[in-house]
Amino acid sequence: MSQAHQRGWGQGHFGATVLSSYYFCRENGLDERTSRALRANVDGFIARRPSEFPSPKPGRGTADTTRIVEQLDRHVAQLGSGGHHIIYSALALRALRDLPELATPSVVDGICKLLEVFAAKFDLERATPPKPEQPSPPYRSAEDISVATLRATLRPWSHVMKVGSANVVHWVTLAEALVTLEELGHREVARRGHAAHQLYIGAAVVDDGAPPPERAPIDWLGPAYWESDAPRKVQDDSWFFGHSFKLPYSLFRLLRRTNDQALRSACLARAACLSIPFE
Repeated sequence: MSQAHQRGWGQGHFGATVLSSYYFCRENGLDERTSRALRANVDGFIARRPSEFPSPKPGRGTADTTRIVEQLDRHVAQLGSGGHHIIYSALALRALRDLPELATPSVVDGICKLLEVFAAKFDLERATPPKPEQPSPPYRSAEDISVATLRATLRPWSHVMKVGSANVVHWVTLAEALVTLEELGHREVARRGHAAHQLYIGAAVVDDGAPPPERAPIDWLGPAYWESDAPRKVQDDSWFFGHSFKLPYSLFRLLRRTNDQALRSACLARAACLSIPFE
């Protein structure tokens, strides 16, 4: 991820995908068979785009990761293409907390440059966030943003199609990134980012009565899904540009914030439908 800025802001997806896969496996206690199948998919994802995974060269020395936080804080209240500057930052900061020896000047500089490239692409320096069409009360906690996001994914299917199912995927991944930032101790930065998320999910809901597609929930925690070709085949065999891994990582982190079993079940069923337009 720290070298992605050399190729463009979207290339941050590749490192983010591998990081989210690792944390998904670790956090959810996958058994050996499931872990092996998931790893095979990650290896396939890397092999398909080898140029996006250059040999790691972290370099020497130690750098302060708060530089990443400070760089993010400049634009955390602005949305910009699904909030990927927030998503990338949260994953990078989480990884560098767990592997502090990789917090070298080269790596920290690279992440900051990726955020700069993103901000320049979407002109975040001059952006003034518009007001959401459907305002909602401010989030008071990580639980608030988690539950609000989960409920938003259950809006009528016609609304999902209007805003785009890929955007609904990013409602989830952005919410998780903000929750992670708070968990990492960057509470005030995360809170300033809540405005971007409320704008993102704040479009007026439309409903033409069209039923959602029928699809059984995906068992992301078992081997069958990962042993099939389903994760890979989305969006021209790209693993949904990495979101076949990033969505379950983020979704399960939000689901842990609620004990509402009916909501959990409904969200898992809806999440299974979100990639259909790209298959």
